[in-house]
Amino acid sequence: MKAKLLIPAAICCAACLSSCSLTQTSTHKSIEKSASISFSWWGGEVRSDYTILGIKQYESENADIDISPYPTAFSGYKETLEVLISCGKESDIMQINYSWISEYSADGEGFYDLNELSEYIDLGSYTDEELSYGTSNGKLNAIPISLNAATFYYNQTLFDEYNLDIPKTWDDLFECAEVFSADGIYTIEASNIYYWLMLTAHEEQISGKACFGETESFELENVVSMMEFYKELIDCEVVPHKEYSSNDFFTSKAAGQLLWVSDAQNNVIPLEEQGGEVTIGDYICDANSQRFGWYLKPTSLYAISKSTQNPEQAAKFLNYLINSEEMAVLQGCEKGFPLSRSAQETLEANDMLEGVSYEAGSKISQEKRFELIPNDLENTERYSEFFDQFELYYYGEKTAEQAAEDFLEGWRYG
Repeated sequence: MKAKLLIPAAICCAACLSSCSLTQTSTHKSIEKSASISFSWWGGEVRSDYTILGIKQYESENADIDISPYPTAFSGYKETLEVLISCGKESDIMQINYSWISEYSADGEGFYDLNELSEYIDLGSYTDEELSYGTSNGKLNAIPISLNAATFYYNQTLFDEYNLDIPKTWDDLFECAEVFSADGIYTIEASNIYYWLMLTAHEEQISGKACFGETESFELENVVSMMEFYKELIDCEVVPHKEYSSNDFFTSKAAGQLLWVSDAQNNVIPLEEQGGEVTIGDYICDANSQRFGWYLKPTSLYAISKSTQNPEQAAKFLNYLINSEEMAVLQGCEKGFPLSRSAQETLEANDMLEGVSYEAGSKISQEKRFELIPNDLENTERYSEFFDQFELYYYGEKTAEQAAEDFLEGWRYG
């Protein structure tokens, strides 16, 4: 089987302007099929390889089904999906982010109601709370794969070499930086989404406010505080002021990373393969913190298009993705510790409950202070604007107050 890449957003837009003539085409299989369904997801090469292998296995057991795979990187996936949805040409089954449910289906009508397909999907493998993550207006729009949280991963070998303890508090980060920075090593390196979540956690802890709370959400003084704290992290060389590179963790230029659990396998395991030891750290929080500040979310979810022509076949394949023994063995904990009880039992029976993703997933399940992430907290445009405004403050073109005010204007009215 040859996998197809999702059509780039620019091409999609042009096609959409031409009376929504866009479609995802398939060029394989001469065998007569009674049903054809498409499946889109994002991820790296490892994820695509085992997913396509799983598709082949499913097709071999269901000779009348033809599945067209559309793997791609996360970058650009949402933009393409938006255009396809606007044209009614999205895949029959698609991987979606948690925040997209409220964006595309606030009334519950944006995706197929999976409750109507419970004859083909084993919903009993999930708790009511877990299913609620994919429910909108009483309709089950999607099923979560696993749970996710921004998690700290440290090069234990490097910490041992410098005789340092793994950080537990914000002060610990700065104390480690005093030692590491002498040799050009940063304590933490991450991409902007994780810095954003870290800065939000810190501000919630010191202010006692929820960033997107109904009554006490962040105001100007809170955003100013976030910008000043980020500058302090950079100035004290806790974090670098440059574009993120995972190679810095592998080459001991950064002692730690902040990542989603679902990203751990690709961004941490290479260090272990080099002989290094990785430790999963605590969620940074001082003893006098007024809130926990760290949030939990479904890693991602599977949804079925409301426009699918083959809902029964799509539901059966979705059930295979989340509950089957075959797919559980192929996927392991690469997407985090699976929520499906069926998948968990398979992994346990095959002695596959191990590795950094499993350990991080277990840590998430043991932490009782998490709250479900507000949808707006992952809004890419908003947190990107925060860092755009921060740069103007950092280089002296604006005061922290001016930069924060301009950011808030977009947050409130954007």
